[in-house]
Amino acid sequence: MRHYLGKALWLLFGVAILSFLLLPVVFTAVYSVGESRYFQFPPQAWSLQWYMAFFRAQKFYDALINSAILALVVTPLCLLAALPTAHALARYRFPGQRWIDALVLSPLIVPGVITGVALLSLFRILHQDIGLVRMSVAMIVVCFPYGLRALAANYQGVDPATEEAARDLGYGPLRTWWAITLPQLRTGLLAGAVFVFVEVIDNFSVNVFLVDLHSNTLPIAAYQHIRDVDDPLVAVMSTLLSILSVLLVLGFSRMMGLERMFKSR
Repeated sequence: MRHYLGKALWLLFGVAILSFLLLPVVFTAVYSVGESRYFQFPPQAWSLQWYMAFFRAQKFYDALINSAILALVVTPLCLLAALPTAHALARYRFPGQRWIDALVLSPLIVPGVITGVALLSLFRILHQDIGLVRMSVAMIVVCFPYGLRALAANYQGVDPATEEAARDLGYGPLRTWWAITLPQLRTGLLAGAVFVFVEVIDNFSVNVFLVDLHSNTLPIAAYQHIRDVDDPLVAVMSTLLSILSVLLVLGFSRMMGLERMFKSR
């Protein structure tokens, strides 16, 4: 009896925590489909007018295009940099390895404001004033650890014996990695791509220091909008980004299975 009571209490605790985390998303979604300009719960009438207004707003359309370009550039570059780094950290032992591992993870520890100000100073020294270029470099620095951690976790599930068997059969190091190791890293590549893509789309604290007049991203456009206007357009954007995140995770789960990712750890 006490065992079942304990399980029930833990279940209630988990539901309470999950509800606390998801309720803001629910209220935002409800706000986005209400007819009123101001928040009402429950809405007096339901409407998709704010979604149509969002896609008609030129500043949000331009920000969406910039965010998409940024994500499509940064995501593959981060993974290309993370692949050899994860391989070196997982397959070799060398002096200072722990320090290097900590160094490549440092962007996760340093606050985004500090990273943004530091990169802004660097780009001023380099006389680089193109917003998309500056943000691309910054996002590669910030998002690289996400791709690296996903691939490093995946490497833990790759049996080195398969690589040794391929080498015994005459494969060279590069061919062994391409034909044997890389196919087993699909889960880490997909997970890393999802993490990097979402972080690039969502980042504000770093990009706000590097943006120019022609390269606003969605979070920055949202900040500028709510500073001057009170309407549900930002709630619409937040709801769409939440749906995109859920679809990415569901798609990843359907293709590879989330349980395989956790088993690889």
